[in-house]
Amino acid sequence: MTRHAKTAIEAGKPIIAVNPGGFAPPVVDAVAAHGADCLFIDCERTAISLESVPLLARAAQAHGLSAIVRSPSRDAAILTRYFDCGIDGLVLPQVESAQQCLDLRAIARAATRGREGTLLLIAQIESVEGHRRLDEIAGAPGIDLILVGPNDLAHSMGYLGDTSRPEVVAAVDEITQRLAARGTPFGLPVIADTAAHWVGRGARFLYTSLDLLLKPSLAALREASAT
Repeated sequence: MTRHAKTAIEAGKPIIAVNPGGFAPPVVDAVAAHGADCLFIDCERTAISLESVPLLARAAQAHGLSAIVRSPSRDAAILTRYFDCGIDGLVLPQVESAQQCLDLRAIARAATRGREGTLLLIAQIESVEGHRRLDEIAGAPGIDLILVGPNDLAHSMGYLGDTSRPEVVAAVDEITQRLAARGTPFGLPVIADTAAHWVGRGARFLYTSLDLLLKPSLAALREASAT
């Protein structure tokens, strides 16, 4: 089956990326069966080990999903080990300069022996400095997409992860407007109620998590069972 996340984004189509929240291979079957395009293997904010990445990636790819890893580090040795797992793309967190993007492309090129163009390389903007240097980061050669991280951006702005703060909302709006204006593909966390809004504004990488997907359904079930 064909993994199509990068192809879809290049064609201007939105994709849905689901973070299973940890090492849970059986969840991959359900995520694929219900319409996801991409498995978001989060090695930064979950306990997924390097040894687990190939298993999750193969499970995703067997269903036709793209396997995208978020690395906990920008260290070249660590990034190379992730690329060696046969993944389809990588999210580099806390990007704050074009040089970090160039380094990512060079590492990917060395690890894949010149096939870095087949990978989806994503720079995550989630700090005040990353916001300040947005144009140079977005213009770095070899970066396919900018992923906006409102939670960490809120921390960087001094709001302890409160993404509802007007200042954080304004920052996310400003970042996404600038990316859309320059034609740079971007993504960010969404829920069912906000996905259409963000697709209309140009978002192409629609990130969600198993937690976010389950929360409203279980809340509705709990409410229904209490009547």
